[in-house]
Amino acid sequence: MRISSSLSLLSLLLVLPACGPTTREDAQRQATDSACDYYDECEEIGSGDGKEFQDRKECEVKARDFFQGAWTADNCPAINEKGLETCLERIRTTSCSSGTDFFNTAFFVCGSGSVCQDAQD
Repeated sequence: MRISSSLSLLSLLLVLPACGPTTREDAQRQATDSACDYYDECEEIGSGDGKEFQDRKECEVKARDFFQGAWTADNCPAINEKGLETCLERIRTTSCSSGTDFFNTAFFVCGSGSVCQDAQD
């Protein structure tokens, strides 16, 4: 009985930190993963003519650089959870054949004005 209650408490303690606000670094990681999933779905990763990235690693480095530049400590002190979720959903649903849709997603839907908020908000 004592072991069971200790395991329940341990499980609760492991879950609680996940309930807190998303850090900028976590948001950047999530967006990087979603962006590279998008590029993979659009067949933009791999060797051959017209591919955006040679491999997943190159995609991750460039996507992470993009989101780190877009969501800096100066312009993004905190993450707007709803804005981040909207950004991630739009990345997943952006058309592979529309440069306009991609541009809108990258710079407006996933821009700092949509994903970031002041730390006290």
